[in-house]
Amino acid sequence: MGRSRRPAAWGAAAALLGCLLAAAPLPGTAPAAHAAGTLTVTSPDLLFIQGQAKITLTSDQASVAWKALDDQGLAVASGTAPVSGGTATVDVTKLGSGYYTLQATAGTTTRTANFGVLTALTGKEQQDKRFGTGIHYGWNDGDDQKLLRAVKTMGMHGIRSDINWSAIEKTPGEYTWSNYSTDQHIPYAKSQGLISLPISGYRNPNYDSNRTPASDAALEAYGKYTAAVVEKYQQSSKEIEIYNEYNSTGFNNGTCGITADCYLKLLKASFGKVHAKVPDATVVGGGLAGLQTDWLKRLYAIGGLDYMDALSVHHYGYPNPPETALATLPQVRADLDAAGGKDFPLWITENGYPTHNDGVSLATQAAYLPRAQIFSFASGVDRYYWYDLTNDGTDVNNKEHNFGGFKRPTADVKAWQPKPSVVTEGVLIRQLAGRAYAGRDDAGSDAVRSYRFGTGNDTVRTLHTTASTPGTAELTASGPVTVTDQMGHTKTYLPVGGKVQLGIDDKVLYVKGAVSGVKAVTGPVFSLQLPQRTNTEETVDAVLQVDGTKGRTLPLGYDFRIAGEKFRVTAEPGKVVRRTVELPTSALTGPRSVSGTVALGPVNLGRVTTDTEVVPPTQVLFDPVVKQAAPFAAALKVTVTNNRVRGPLDLTKLEWQVNEGTAFLDRGTIDGPIRVGAGASTSYTVDARNIKPWKRYWTAAYVNTPDGARNAVGAWNGWGAVQPAGTATATPIDIVADGSVSYSSGYKGADDLSGTVRPQYTDAGLVIEGAITDNVLAQPATTAENMWQGDSIQFAVTPQAPGRSRQYVEVGASLVGGEPKVYTWRAPAGQSAGPTPGATARITRDGTTTRYMVTVPWASLGLAGKPTASIGLGFVVNDSDNDGRARGWTEWGGSIANNSKSAGGLRAVQLTD
Repeated sequence: MGRSRRPAAWGAAAALLGCLLAAAPLPGTAPAAHAAGTLTVTSPDLLFIQGQAKITLTSDQASVAWKALDDQGLAVASGTAPVSGGTATVDVTKLGSGYYTLQATAGTTTRTANFGVLTALTGKEQQDKRFGTGIHYGWNDGDDQKLLRAVKTMGMHGIRSDINWSAIEKTPGEYTWSNYSTDQHIPYAKSQGLISLPISGYRNPNYDSNRTPASDAALEAYGKYTAAVVEKYQQSSKEIEIYNEYNSTGFNNGTCGITADCYLKLLKASFGKVHAKVPDATVVGGGLAGLQTDWLKRLYAIGGLDYMDALSVHHYGYPNPPETALATLPQVRADLDAAGGKDFPLWITENGYPTHNDGVSLATQAAYLPRAQIFSFASGVDRYYWYDLTNDGTDVNNKEHNFGGFKRPTADVKAWQPKPSVVTEGVLIRQLAGRAYAGRDDAGSDAVRSYRFGTGNDTVRTLHTTASTPGTAELTASGPVTVTDQMGHTKTYLPVGGKVQLGIDDKVLYVKGAVSGVKAVTGPVFSLQLPQRTNTEETVDAVLQVDGTKGRTLPLGYDFRIAGEKFRVTAEPGKVVRRTVELPTSALTGPRSVSGTVALGPVNLGRVTTDTEVVPPTQVLFDPVVKQAAPFAAALKVTVTNNRVRGPLDLTKLEWQVNEGTAFLDRGTIDGPIRVGAGASTSYTVDARNIKPWKRYWTAAYVNTPDGARNAVGAWNGWGAVQPAGTATATPIDIVADGSVSYSSGYKGADDLSGTVRPQYTDAGLVIEGAITDNVLAQPATTAENMWQGDSIQFAVTPQAPGRSRQYVEVGASLVGGEPKVYTWRAPAGQSAGPTPGATARITRDGTTTRYMVTVPWASLGLAGKPTASIGLGFVVNDSDNDGRARGWTEWGGSIANNSKSAGGLRAVQLTD
């Protein structure tokens, strides 16, 4: 089918090798040839209106060869762009709405860049106030206004940002605006049709010792400042949000506390002053972290609605789908209505899905973004702000760096690259702008979600399924039905017998036409089946089916148009006819949704869709093995998997190594020939010398094939002997020597904090035994949820070797109010944050030593039972001496204290006897 022989054959793992393999090559490695050709993607923007997409590049070569892949990883355009004066232009103006990847090559240098295309705005989009996003002005390398133009291109109305009190009122009663970023950006946003929602926050060194306002003087000053903000920018916006997540200690460090009663004081200090300056201002209250219904009910009961014009809440809940994560929203709306706020505006000013290693995939973020808004509007929400416009950083393990719709520029790609969610947001707005929520269709299945927006002939239905596998919805229609998918691709279908069957999945379809009903069906007339897993090298075996036992199927030839190909299947009434065909493969790994139309000649009759997981044709895994706990002895298991279905993988040899930094600890060669059958795996276990327990090492390999290719793969790994409870022959973890110490006010040595932690196990669960030297025992927290603020242990577990599972479970133990408590902050699927089910703790103080013995059932850590392979583990020992110094800690396995909450940051450990 003309596919390249080994596109992306070794997956993303090759990129992890970085400088390690270059600095410490395996034996016999020849120096790499110099890559001929410089190539940089220099376009200032990579989000375009259809018909305007031209991408500029610079190169020292005479020409640049390029191709554009769609969101399915299929090439949809290609060409050669001449270089003139060092610059080339790739013309992709003929591409329609969608998400694309540009692959450009000059000499032997290849660059990739993601770009999006949207249809032109009609003028109604930005008039719809429901759609907005957040931005952190000043965090975007001077590109804030460029990004605001991209927000306009998406069609959004609102833009939400901080406006920090301490930066503007440096002298009591005096406001200096010109040196702060919002002074330029709020008016510029207005020029782009965007209305700003500033957040009045947070603290000021002139009041309450730089803590969240609580005293009368600080509250008065905060209220005056808030009013001054609205007065200053009223030509651009008359909206203001009172603080951010006041009910969370992450933002609120005031002496009053985080209660609704305390927050009411802030509202009262602001509301009247704002309206005295700008009578038609909108004061937004709440900004609530999580959908805390009891906190809100208390706010209503004490008169909070009298001091705001709109109520805002925040909620995340990733990786759960929106309908689950936001399931409490209808109750929030009902409680607000019952409190006398039936017409009171309810806004979500933060909701999002981060795409870090433990978050969701780019494809999932793109699917969930429109679903979150649709569900919110159906639940009585009046406005929705997506968090966040841009990635805040580049750490793939840090969730805070990966909420954005745009990826940060790089040395090779100068523009902000959109994620697929930018396109799905733009399509959502174009489809729903100006159409109010009108109700949900009863499809006979809760999984099938059909929500109506608009009325009469102007109705648009949003259609998707929450089921884990694709399904089919049957529409009752009296005329043509136009269907637009989440990328903006549009098809029109003609009913047969008043019915149209549409294959649906987790991605939203927008349906227009004379539709009077929607019904879930379990036996569609037309269907498409793909293997559960496919690879980037081989074409895909697909089964097309026409079920002649359903409805009034005629003995006609139906054309399936899928992935740019057309296939004929002739139906037989009363019989099921199947045809196996080959579809082009995707050049992109990850989840792939393949959809197509079924037609009679030029007339489309139905839609089919199904999913497959695209994997590299060859995968290599490295598993640490503890051969002996004491004295410590280690091995490395290397597993090569051939994901091809049509032939074996032949290797001439397999070279492996273990590195500490750029230095070899051990290395060797497994000589071939090695043959791995189709769909099979082959494993080799080799001794790994010079390994020390509890450390982190780079494990890597070169996989050599008969055609001369030498493909590099690698992953971080570690060895740690977790022995049965009561066995203590293995070396424990030294919390200082093996960990990293962090004290913003200065670490004072072993007396300040030191000791050991020994992970152990029983058949029932994981045991954490600790002996911690700490000169002062202090725990200011009064609830287990906040135990991290004082002396405590936090530990996190992932059920597989770090990097292989996104599940991350975090638990803590401490003496709270003198009683041992165990608390789960991040629970496994199907469980909730709170006291850890089944956990026990014995925590005692002996002089300056605190001893911990904490046992957590495997099920409470997201494991079915005692693990037989590596799991990921990490811990933090918190120290709060209550002496005026900030809290300090030491961490082993980075993921907890830096707030990345990443399974990939943990350390691999193994249960041993």
